[in-house]
Amino acid sequence: MSVSIEDILDKYVRAYLTYFESRKHPDKMYDKIVGLAEKSAVKVALEKTKGNQLHAANLLGINRNTLYSKMKKFKIKGDKI
Repeated sequence: MSVSIEDILDKYVRAYLTYFESRKHPDKMYDKIVGLAEKSAVKVALEKTKGNQLHAANLLGINRNTLYSKMKKFKIKGDKI
């Protein structure tokens, strides 16, 4: 049986939103969820490629400059992978 990344994300997003739906003002939940997924993808790609930014960018299907920009945004250092 194969589980897709969409299935995994559905499960965790559902649990996250259920947990926070009782709050009156769940601050920008969409932005938080997307940001966490994006940060995780960058970190894991860099770990998988042992910090090689060009290979990590290729693995993610993005430009190296875009990867570098996301590393800055999320304060991820390429040399500490």
